Amino acid sequence: MLGDFWLDEDAEVPLGAVVEMMGAFGTSAASARRAIARLADRGTVLSTRAGRRARLRLSPAARASVREAAGRILRFGRPDDDWDGRWTLVAFSVPEERRQVRHQVRTALRWFGFGALFDGVWISPRASVTAVEDVLRAHALDTMSIFRVETVGSPPLGAWPLRGAEAAYLDVLATYRPIRDRVRAGAVGAAEALVARVRLMDAWRRIPALDPGLPDRLLPASWPRAAGYALFAEVYDTLGPLAEYRARQLVTQHDPDLTALTRHHTSADWD
Repeated sequence: MLGDFWLDEDAEVPLGAVVEMMGAFGTSAASARRAIARLADRGTVLSTRAGRRARLRLSPAARASVREAAGRILRFGRPDDDWDGRWTLVAFSVPEERRQVRHQVRTALRWFGFGALFDGVWISPRASVTAVEDVLRAHALDTMSIFRVETVGSPPLGAWPLRGAEAAYLDVLATYRPIRDRVRAGAVGAAEALVARVRLMDAWRRIPALDPGLPDRLLPASWPRAAGYALFAEVYDTLGPLAEYRARQLVTQHDPDLTALTRHHTSADWD
């Protein structure tokens, strides 16, 4: 929610409004406050006070992380036929005593669309060499090799468990087509729009970790990514003004001075 409506540097939101908003998703006030406290302990959110009112904002580091992730998520799935036919291949080694680092590196590589060819050898059709090198060095890995290569014969599609990605796309399509139809008919109110939009983002943000973004030419014609993205972008963007209106209503009830800082963004903002 903070990433959807309070991503600007000066954006703050009343604690009470966040707690009330989380209640719309079935979270009790006590659970919401505990979750917020955990985020504060991790440095994800910062808390300030204006009189008796508590306000929240994303920390600078969290805001930068959310911006980077939002850009990838909101661009993911757009039609793209500019692949040059080359792959990024990464080989690295992590000592056994640093197993936790190995897990973190693998998670980061999957986020970049890599799949494992072998243990310690990963491949992606698109990832930037510089970006991958930065990730590996951030985890203090000096034993690594990164190549740009061309494959011979069939592409190594077995490096990715694509069934999970396909199932995620089909779930988004089945869940949000009825909402899209109601949006088109003007039958969605502001309170429902807020909940539906946040839940849609939550569903869509999981897909890049499942789908490596393989070029269209390598995938079957029935692959549901294009249909999934078209649905996601239409529903997310169309619900934006209504969801913002509801979020502003909640903020106004707790701290009217912060109402104007509540702003939605659209998929087009990340071109």
